[in-house]
Amino acid sequence: MSAWNDRRYYPISQYFKSRFGEKVGKISVSVAETCPNRQSSKMEACIFCDEYGSAAYPFEQENSLREQITSNRIHVQRRLRAKKFLVYFQAYTNTLGRISALEERFDTALAEADILGLVVGTRPDCLPERIFPLFRATAEQSYLMVELGVQSFFDDQLAFLRRGHNAASSIKAIHRLHEETKADIGIHLIFGLPEETDERLIATAERINSLPVDNVKLHNLHVLLNTPLAALYAKGKFIPVELEEYARRVIVFLRHLSPEIAVQRLAAVANRWDELVAPQWTREKMQPLLFIEDKMAQAGHFQGDLYAG
Repeated sequence: MSAWNDRRYYPISQYFKSRFGEKVGKISVSVAETCPNRQSSKMEACIFCDEYGSAAYPFEQENSLREQITSNRIHVQRRLRAKKFLVYFQAYTNTLGRISALEERFDTALAEADILGLVVGTRPDCLPERIFPLFRATAEQSYLMVELGVQSFFDDQLAFLRRGHNAASSIKAIHRLHEETKADIGIHLIFGLPEETDERLIATAERINSLPVDNVKLHNLHVLLNTPLAALYAKGKFIPVELEEYARRVIVFLRHLSPEIAVQRLAAVANRWDELVAPQWTREKMQPLLFIEDKMAQAGHFQGDLYAG
């Protein structure tokens, strides 16, 4: 496992360094204004999502794309000491609006100095036919990663989250992105859901191993103010898992995940502490990561040590 610099899992930072030859940082920007759930009068917002749509820097959404890149590059550069960057279109659903507008945003981002490529956040059920030529052309001239909010491969859990799509649509989207573009494919998963068993965690890892997925990003289901989940929490109908149990579940998943699949994140971080209701450990950026890695080290576990191959 020396290729991981003595880490217990394959970090995305190592993947980027192997691909680009140096450390690369992600500059998060917020340009999309909504998502399919919020746009439709017949649907409800996802149970966990606040009004900012997962934006890392929600109060910069009114700034131009170029201004956001300039401002947020400073934060990333200070934190990571990186000299090259990817622009991450993070908030809401970036493939929902006009494709011509998205293409202009791509061109603007790629024209900035020291930008090696793009990361685009979207949903499995929001990949219109016209998006594939843009993704294909972008991937041919620079690096492109498409991050899909899969969240779960079990339909009952997706229904609880009010995602508005099923597992089959996620699998279809992953295959089509792989077949029709040269983009890397990342998927987001949420752990700490109702009906989450070790068998389901293992099945999730095995499902990912069978798909053309390049990386995964893990989130723990946490409660933010002014969300439907906060109402359930207040009524005692949802109890978030504590760090000890969350770490155990992540380790079960990682041990069955292919060691060739990079990991972007092991747990969510609440960017807006004043909105976090529970669990309080979600305030911390490094504690959950270190806790999980320590648990793996104590037990001698690595990502993929139970991978069937």
